[in-house]
Amino acid sequence: MPVPTAPRVVQLEGRILTSSGDAVNGAHVHVISGSRAVAETATDSAGHFAFDHLANGRVRVEAEHDPEGAVRSAEVSVSNVAIDLTLVLAPAGISGQVLDGDDGHAIAGASLSIEGAPFEVAGVTADSAGTFRFGAVPFDATAVVAVASGYRASHVVLEPREEGPEPSLHIVLHAAPPIEGDVVDADGDKIHAQIVACEGTSLETRVESGDDGGFRLPPSTLGCDAFATHDAMAPSETVSILEGRRLSLRLGAPGAIAGFVVDDRGAAVDAFSVGVESFVPLHGQNAAPRSAQEFGRGAFRLEHLVPGTYVLTATTADRPPARSSPIVVRSGATTDGVTIAIPPGGVVEGRVVDADNQPLADVELRFDFVSDVAESDAFAKTDSSGHYRLEGAPAGLFTVSAHEDGYKTKLVPGLRVASGATMTKDIMLTKGGGFELSGIGANLRSVGNAITIGGILPGNPADLIGLKAGDRIVRIDGEEIEGLSLADAIQELRGDPGTVVGITVLRGGETIDVAITRGAIVQ
Repeated sequence: MPVPTAPRVVQLEGRILTSSGDAVNGAHVHVISGSRAVAETATDSAGHFAFDHLANGRVRVEAEHDPEGAVRSAEVSVSNVAIDLTLVLAPAGISGQVLDGDDGHAIAGASLSIEGAPFEVAGVTADSAGTFRFGAVPFDATAVVAVASGYRASHVVLEPREEGPEPSLHIVLHAAPPIEGDVVDADGDKIHAQIVACEGTSLETRVESGDDGGFRLPPSTLGCDAFATHDAMAPSETVSILEGRRLSLRLGAPGAIAGFVVDDRGAAVDAFSVGVESFVPLHGQNAAPRSAQEFGRGAFRLEHLVPGTYVLTATTADRPPARSSPIVVRSGATTDGVTIAIPPGGVVEGRVVDADNQPLADVELRFDFVSDVAESDAFAKTDSSGHYRLEGAPAGLFTVSAHEDGYKTKLVPGLRVASGATMTKDIMLTKGGGFELSGIGANLRSVGNAITIGGILPGNPADLIGLKAGDRIVRIDGEEIEGLSLADAIQELRGDPGTVVGITVLRGGETIDVAITRGAIVQ
């Protein structure tokens, strides 16, 4: 048999009415004990509310509804005997205007809040004329606080309001002085660094500290958060910018990556280089170092790395560059045990001929732009029959470059071959200077950790679809490119004429999606 439930015991109930006696639907009702709300509910369509499970003691009931106003009861004693209250809302709005203390002009966008209320009251924002209004403010509220960018905060004390008309306040704000601060490193030494305030907002500000660590932010950053960054250290903790308080920002200790570079059999590589291929930062920083460093006997260690996620590229003679998996670096810690295997790569072979299908001898063939930090040393020449064999193809998409004096350099993109495997690719060269390529007809460049369009070739697919220099690429074929190297992005956008690639770019805060049909690019 089901266990019967105990009936609900209502301790406190009642109705909320307007001054004309109408029931108020959706009024917010709070039970106040001392100076805080211990329970809350909303009235139904009949204006009714009810509370149970209240601790015995003396409480009062407060209710508010915009625009009818607010009400508070006298104290009542809660026990097991139900109390029934009928409360009538009275006007409890507060309105006014926020003005500049120097010339009296209206301050649009000022944020206003209520202090001293036993429960949270939603803030409001001054309009273009500096005016504001709270529809229903608890009678216990003690002050209105006004805050605006570049101004000192103002607290206006509220007088008793239950017996008077709705107050209209004139709140005067005075300009605040610049905010000053200091940056130190993990050891407490003053240092030159970058400071970011109000990140991601219209007020975002970036300044640099001097060699003595000192910096100054404009008053507009008051109320925002700030942090310091350095390209060889961890970012500082985020600190709130408060009026009258000097900022102190301490950078964190950098991290490191240690590991091994081996060949496809697991044997240590005697001489090799390792560099940062791509980097996803915590706060818009650049990776340091980005250039490759030389190591030997299979072991490497990269130091002074800011926290974030890294992809490394390792290179050695007669092998294609090889990438690591993503590596997370934390402040003050070494991520060790990283292993990068450099396989022998794949093979591309075929014939190079002219427009009449005649073989071309001594054509130079290379892999084009395989990495941001390393070049492939793979090289081949065609023989008298036009045949070539180019070894050491990198993993992933790649492009083969074919060059011969008197002919256009031909870039053949969109190729892929597994390590140890062989693919055939015949190439035809046409007479003249310049180059031939198939793609979208745009130059890419790396700006910080973003990949943007640096230039558009007129009359080519990117130009015809409406892409512009400065557009920031965020997705290729629907995949986020955060952490993608410039070299990899270029290889993704190249491809056979007639194939389609989807690109998403950011332009002036607007996201734009386009589908581009690749074409033959001849220059």
